[in-house]
Amino acid sequence: MNLDLTEEQRIIQDTARNFAKSELEPVAATLDQGGDRAIFLKNLRKLGELGLAAINVKSEYGGSEAGVVAFSLAVTEIARACASTAVTMSVTNMVCEVIQAIGNEEQKKAYIPKLASGEYYAGGFALTETTAGSDPAGMRATAVLDGDEWVLNGNKMFITSGEYAGVFVTWAVTDKNAPKGKGISTFLIENGTKGLTIGREEHKMGQHASATNELIFEDCRVPKSALMGKLNDGFRTAVGELAGGRIGIGSLALGCGLAAMDYATAYAKERRQFD
Repeated sequence: MNLDLTEEQRIIQDTARNFAKSELEPVAATLDQGGDRAIFLKNLRKLGELGLAAINVKSEYGGSEAGVVAFSLAVTEIARACASTAVTMSVTNMVCEVIQAIGNEEQKKAYIPKLASGEYYAGGFALTETTAGSDPAGMRATAVLDGDEWVLNGNKMFITSGEYAGVFVTWAVTDKNAPKGKGISTFLIENGTKGLTIGREEHKMGQHASATNELIFEDCRVPKSALMGKLNDGFRTAVGELAGGRIGIGSLALGCGLAAMDYATAYAKERRQFD
């Protein structure tokens, strides 16, 4: 088995590493301590310009089409400098992949290029609820068809990039009488849609520069075309895409660990004890 990186994978790794060292590392600590959000968003847009926001997505939709190994390498390098940027990047890539996997052509062309280019700072993955975290099949948010519109009600919690995501892939119960996990569907909800309120930013132990918010749906009306994939088949999609998301979060953790080793090594070389 040949585990050597391809030329394309090395280029993406180098691109991410150079950007992380030159643009992210100098400001990461300041942003984590509550610094200028505008700088953080500016760097998210640069990720798109560098082709790092939709790495495992087809080029016809604006993606880099470089594969999951390249995605992992890039997230690792970004996380070595700024975990907040890395988690945002990871989720945006995941959102692009969900839309590519189950969206129709109109949905793919409408949203993936905006995410891939950085026109949208980020994408949101709106699955978790207060009573449906580890058990997403137990969600309570609902979507009811009313004429030519879906009406959403409910709350989503701990949503990465809630404040500045351009679009949310959102899950809601569309058949209350179906067995648990069988009556859930997937929707594309644009930020700014009437009836969608972005709640307060959570106070977290880390990754402070990345906003994590509650989403509140109150009679939020979206067109029938907002449904993505098959009706009542959303839970299967969510579970499948979360598996891919674990690659991003695992790569982020690796990057943080490598950064910790770099700091420890540098300290060990300069520390003096007992003469």
